[in-house]
Amino acid sequence: MGLILPALATVALASDPDPGAPAPVPDASPPDAPNPPAPPDLAGPDASGDDAPLADAAAEKPYWRRNLFKRVFSDQKFLFTDWIGQEAHRPGVTLPFMAGIVLAASSQGDDLDKPDLEVERHFFASVDSEHTSTAVGFTRLGNAGPAILFLGTSYLIGKLGGHERLAEASSLSAEALLDTGLWTTILKRATARTRPSNGGEGSFFQYQPEPGQSNASFPSGHASGAFALATVFSGLYGEDHRWVSWVSYGAAGLVGVSRIGLGRHFTSDVIVGSVIGNSFGRMVLARRGGAPARKIVPVVSPIFDPETGGTGAEMTLRW
Repeated sequence: MGLILPALATVALASDPDPGAPAPVPDASPPDAPNPPAPPDLAGPDASGDDAPLADAAAEKPYWRRNLFKRVFSDQKFLFTDWIGQEAHRPGVTLPFMAGIVLAASSQGDDLDKPDLEVERHFFASVDSEHTSTAVGFTRLGNAGPAILFLGTSYLIGKLGGHERLAEASSLSAEALLDTGLWTTILKRATARTRPSNGGEGSFFQYQPEPGQSNASFPSGHASGAFALATVFSGLYGEDHRWVSWVSYGAAGLVGVSRIGLGRHFTSDVIVGSVIGNSFGRMVLARRGGAPARKIVPVVSPIFDPETGGTGAEMTLRW
């Protein structure tokens, strides 16, 4: 209310004449005098046409106001034609992602030390009953239900209360969560890694796990969703409200740690999940700001083997 009143006062002052300004001079020309000819149109006949794109751009909806599901659908094309190529050149993405993959691979085979399994077993054993209840609280914070409730409430508060940035952050977070959930589910089904609970040791491709075991461990959906939401809110609020980044990323990290402490995920699951969530969060922010495209271009080249006389073709991807 304190912001609205000065704005209204400003509008009122702009619309009222200045009391100290001289009164307007009436038109002294006789009423029957002919009007002077209009000046020639210096802009040319195409002036209105040049302003049309500007009017269209002004009337276009902001990215976050467009249909949510259409945005998610178009995200999938953008992911393969633009975003993967850009992320492959970012060490902050590739290094932790590959570290998580290597750590997960260490759980395969009987002749390996299996550090991923050992870290999870040690951490799980160190969590007492008091810390277990805390871990359960953070795990519930990363569930789908609380996330939907939080984003739906914050979106309505932003829309009805005139807080455009809050509504935008909520809309973009929902988009990032849908993207993350889609690909996390696909990876879980494809990798079929057993969870550490009920005797699971993190083996991959266990499409028919032992009774009581789950094969949906890799990557962590809680970690990916939490980091996707944290990345969006930090990206929109972090510059002028630093505490938002600390709180959002801190909460996302505790959600991921809680999954290890409860015996639901390995460390590698959480690392890879957090990288995926952060990447999708930044992708949504990039699309919102009109991300520069770095296309993945397939290049087909002929092949000729002089020794055998065989011919063929090879395709490489360049970005």
